[in-house]
Amino acid sequence: MIDPTSDIGEDVDESTAPTCHTCGKKIVQEPDHRVVSWIEESEAEHLHFCDDECREAWSGRRPR
Repeated sequence: MIDPTSDIGEDVDESTAPTCHTCGKKIVQEPDHRVVSWIEESEAEHLHFCDDECREAWSGRRPR
């Protein structure tokens, strides 16, 4: 897994790239990539989104 705070740049290929939580697209060289992070039960959780539109479609709902 890629560190969610790192840049998703040219050194990431599709086999190791994160997947957008909303649309399922692999996030490779996406300058608008977004990550939402939170703490749940003392563990850091995060979701990747390919852009603001997918992030907004999720609307801040945390998975349960």
